[in-house]
Amino acid sequence: MPQPILTLRLLIAALGGFLLFASLIALPFAGLPLAYIGLSFGLAQAMITAALTVSLTAIFLTPSVAVTFGVVILLPILFLIRQALLSRRIHSDDDTDDIYEFYPLHRLILWGLGITAAATILLYLGAAGQEGGLPELFLKTIWEAPEIRDALQQVYNLSERNEIKAIANLMLVAGIASWPLIVLGNLQLGQALAVYSKRNLRPAPNYEHLRLPDRLAVVLLVCMLGGLLTDGWLSHLLTVLTSICMVAYFLLGLAIIHAISRDWNARGFILAGLYFLLLVSAWVIIPVSLLGLLDTRLNFRHLPDSGEMPPDKKPPNKKPPNKNENEE
Repeated sequence: MPQPILTLRLLIAALGGFLLFASLIALPFAGLPLAYIGLSFGLAQAMITAALTVSLTAIFLTPSVAVTFGVVILLPILFLIRQALLSRRIHSDDDTDDIYEFYPLHRLILWGLGITAAATILLYLGAAGQEGGLPELFLKTIWEAPEIRDALQQVYNLSERNEIKAIANLMLVAGIASWPLIVLGNLQLGQALAVYSKRNLRPAPNYEHLRLPDRLAVVLLVCMLGGLLTDGWLSHLLTVLTSICMVAYFLLGLAIIHAISRDWNARGFILAGLYFLLLVSAWVIIPVSLLGLLDTRLNFRHLPDSGEMPPDKKPPNKKPPNKNENEE
């Protein structure tokens, strides 16, 4: 692609990311242009796009907001783009053609959850010196903001501080747990756009065979029990970590539904209805997540017991544009 055209694409993507972020309503999709550029043109181009996006945000908003945008959204997406484009050359059965194997999908999900968990632990430890920790600090912020407090009182008919505290705790858990969904969702949408435009550097992932390691269920159980047996901000932290683990099983649950509904009549309408329910009612997330959790024992898709899911591969004789090979 000629350099001026590519430069124009990067500028448009950076402007698009800034406008999505500044609009607030479309803020969850602010990382989509960056994800598309990275999965279509490479990590270097994605880094340029991220720098331009942060610069625009600093110019038209404030430098502090730009840094927050870059650290919370753009930097994690850049890292996951880097991981997604890692590949290694393997040989086909007849040893005549080379096949390129890409970084496994389930590991990308685990990286997204791991980054979220690490940042969450740092946040809670950083606020541990405050009385009540981060939950109390968050409640204080809401209580001292009249417009937020009045809105909660009108919507939920709450007037007491303890009543608002329950909503504030739920908001904090839901807000942190939604972060990996936003990052991974932008990555998936960027991949879908790259595949649609036939510029994808990585092959389309096979979600129907998605699997998660058994040790994640152990981590989930430890965090859940810890949240029940402790109190204070530590209990709240372990509850948040439990919800982060459940995000992985929510994504697995969606993959299972897509797999088992492959031969259903009116499958498109059923899936559209499911995603509509997910948008209008967050409680639908719970049964979908439980479906993913139960699959670790019940194997709803009847997948062969062969360990991890099969890797994403490029067809023979098609060398991926990403030059860095992953030999892990």
